[in-house]
Amino acid sequence: MTAEELHSHFNRVFSIKKEWPKTYEVDAETYANCCQLIFEKVEEDNMDIIVRTGTGDLSRRLIWVGSSNGLLFKGVELILKS
Repeated sequence: MTAEELHSHFNRVFSIKKEWPKTYEVDAETYANCCQLIFEKVEEDNMDIIVRTGTGDLSRRLIWVGSSNGLLFKGVELILKS
């Protein structure tokens, strides 16, 4: 699944009415696609990469890693399926 497809999936399944999950399991390809999108955005905007852990201001200038060391994508921590 592409990053755009995952975002659409979140919007469709959880919508604005429901609280989005804190974590969400994805396959390796989806995880990689989300990572690639973030790194392309960093390069496109000529930004430095700053990695932060935990929660807080999900600034677009930072790459956030959740408490399980998964990438935060649209505020949801992506966890690789085993």
